[in-house]
Amino acid sequence: MSMISVFLIVLVAVFATLAYFTEPTEEDKRLRERLVGLDRRLLESHEDGIMRRVTFSSIPSFDQFLRSHKLGPRLQLMLEQAKLSWTVGRFFFYSALMVAVGAVAGNWWIKTTIVAWLPAVALGCAPLLMALYQRAARFRRFNVQLPDAIDLISRALRAGHALPATLILVADEMTDPLGTEFRRTADELNYGLPFREALLNLNRRFPVRDLQFMVSAILVQKETGGNLAELLDKTATVLRSRLQLQQKVKVHTAQGRMTGAILFALPFLCFLLLNIVKPGYGDPLFENEVGRKMIYGTLASMTVGAVVIQRIVRVKY
Repeated sequence: MSMISVFLIVLVAVFATLAYFTEPTEEDKRLRERLVGLDRRLLESHEDGIMRRVTFSSIPSFDQFLRSHKLGPRLQLMLEQAKLSWTVGRFFFYSALMVAVGAVAGNWWIKTTIVAWLPAVALGCAPLLMALYQRAARFRRFNVQLPDAIDLISRALRAGHALPATLILVADEMTDPLGTEFRRTADELNYGLPFREALLNLNRRFPVRDLQFMVSAILVQKETGGNLAELLDKTATVLRSRLQLQQKVKVHTAQGRMTGAILFALPFLCFLLLNIVKPGYGDPLFENEVGRKMIYGTLASMTVGAVVIQRIVRVKY
């Protein structure tokens, strides 16, 4: 292991440990929120006293850095969509910690300057992949719940409820994630946000195409007039048809997606198992210049193959 690798690993580990121990506990955060709520002078000194303020990091300089760049709000929105209780600073802490673990394992096991950092890159992407996976799962649950929510809004409108009141009804009846997001939209309306902006905020938090259909239908009806209940019934029918088609496509492409996942993971699993059974089995592959070129070519071809398989099984509807 080179001195540069050791220095970088120790540097990342020190900063990760420092960020971890300086992060306030959940009890400290709740106590601070209660104190801020009791201190009315603090609320009166801010023009946006009722505005929601998100803390990106407990380190003031890092929090200011994230606020001055677009990366901080984007990551915060992604974490909210995935319903993770992490701050952006804690997300970077987990990523740095995984990078340090991967760097130690790679430099101890592979002992090659460039290839040894591949485990660090792979493990460093693990928090991001986890957030993206949970985000996609919540989007899928939202799509499944949306037709039922539209039917509930339509029935409430026929019963004589106002449209903002139907959002509260949906928030009370539906579970997470749809009920939670509609509750937030209803709260924004109660705080005085215009109806159009509240719906656009909902669409921004959950940028799924099915929700765009519903939002567009409601906003167009408010501008042009018409029977909103009947329009929502037709929208729910279309969304159910899209959902059924999506499920059929998912079933028919299951074999292709499973084949791509197995072919992509098989070389890494075989290499790992062979080196566990016989340590040092793959050393000649990394120590030889030709072996390293074969590794780079294999990784490039596997990436191209994964993209091609993904394009094949992705059906636009």
